[in-house]
Amino acid sequence: MDVSDDGNVDSIIISTNQHHQQLPTTTNANRNPNPLFSSRRGLYDGKDVRFGNNVPFSMKKTRRRWNPNVQEKRVYSEILDEMIPFHITTSALRSIDKMGGLDQYLLKSRHVSTKGEGEGQRIRNRVVQKMRHQKELKKQAIARGECVEDWDKIVLVGKKIKQPSASEEE
Repeated sequence: MDVSDDGNVDSIIISTNQHHQQLPTTTNANRNPNPLFSSRRGLYDGKDVRFGNNVPFSMKKTRRRWNPNVQEKRVYSEILDEMIPFHITTSALRSIDKMGGLDQYLLKSRHVSTKGEGEGQRIRNRVVQKMRHQKELKKQAIARGECVEDWDKIVLVGKKIKQPSASEEE
């Protein structure tokens, strides 16, 4: 067994009568302390699998697990203007409603990290990229001398932009 200076096992050499075979192993730096990784699969709002015991009248305990209430749902993103499919817990749906929409939840929630992988992180990065692009377009319009006061009043209908009519402004 090869051991590095920090105590991690770099590889294990398996010896048989016929040949030697070297198998790579993971180091502590590559190993994630949480083996479940369920939050990578969707928006779980901090919920994870819980473990415990079933305790009947006879007091004979048997191990069991409590899974989060995960649903497959399509949620609307206002900034991306599309329905995005997620594996999402019911508590995350409530949190999205409380925060005012999917985009606000992705940007403000502590359960959606800025780095890493997973459904939430990928969509969050798309939302941030789109917001930066819109900000850049607004700067370019200002540089050209265009009026950008009405940009916030533009109503999105599908993929087309609909200008507000005179009756809606009154």
